[in-house]
Amino acid sequence: MLYIIGLGVDPKNTAPAFIKSTANLCEKSYIDIYTTFIANDYLNWIKKELKAVPANRDLLEDIKNFVEEAKDKNVCLYVYGDPYVATTHQSLRIYATEQKIKVKTVYSSSFINAIFGETGLHIYKIGFVGSLIKNDINSRNYIYKQVGTALESKKHSIIIPTGYEGDTSSLLSELKQAELNFKEETFPDDRFLIFISRAGTDEEKVLGGTIKDLFKTKTKLDEPFTLIVPGLLHFSEEEVLKKVFNIKPIQNVKPSTIEIRVQKVIDKCRVAIKNAETSGLTERYKEIFENAILYTEDAEDAKQKGDFITALMQASYAEGLIDALRFLGENIKWE
Repeated sequence: MLYIIGLGVDPKNTAPAFIKSTANLCEKSYIDIYTTFIANDYLNWIKKELKAVPANRDLLEDIKNFVEEAKDKNVCLYVYGDPYVATTHQSLRIYATEQKIKVKTVYSSSFINAIFGETGLHIYKIGFVGSLIKNDINSRNYIYKQVGTALESKKHSIIIPTGYEGDTSSLLSELKQAELNFKEETFPDDRFLIFISRAGTDEEKVLGGTIKDLFKTKTKLDEPFTLIVPGLLHFSEEEVLKKVFNIKPIQNVKPSTIEIRVQKVIDKCRVAIKNAETSGLTERYKEIFENAILYTEDAEDAKQKGDFITALMQASYAEGLIDALRFLGENIKWE
């Protein structure tokens, strides 16, 4: 049989009672050190008390050989936190089931339980959970877009940093770089964030504040740590942050992506019209600019009414009219 056993977020104190017997029950025991970071004091305790051998990426991703060992003996895989949060554990389970090898799963607390329990945020308001890999542009861009979508829906986002070694400043710098690239107001300076490290343990640390303020703290957190981007906060969520952690929360509000696009096109057209007036183009192409101005004003009016689709169409008409003058050899200045 293959046993996949969650040790919880504080193995010394919260590991399920079942593990007391597994050390003797299992002829071979492993501890997953691939899918999550384990502090040395926990790892040493697990190796000593549970007689578990560290299992790295190469071992766990060699699914066939790992699972085959459970054909003729009891094999235990201990997991920090809760099993199946990582897809690696599901792959082992699926292959074992296909090979007619029984799988016993023991669930425990995960970092998700811990961070929401500790911060008081409502777990049913999770909008996105994802990993941010250091110096990985694709990962950073994906996180930016998904967190933005969650914020528009007023949902909380969980970002799991990988490779940062507790360096919050480096992580914040990457988020700010993404903001400079996309300019969709996902991570402006006043965005409220919460950092939590070693949630649910005696070494727990919680930091909260705007990106601008958190840059000033220069605090290095212990691994593992998590970044929370709260959505719209309920008063009970605010109360926990204020009274338990002395953190003054700020409501995170983000305009929709289409609203931001509308404003960008409107602003772009207004600049182009102003430049055209200075250069005399509006007099030479009076009818074209009159229509462009009317479309721009209509777009602004539709935006104020919350009809962003109509606003984007009208702003785009204005942009198209002005841009078409390029075909007559005119130099349109958009900035």
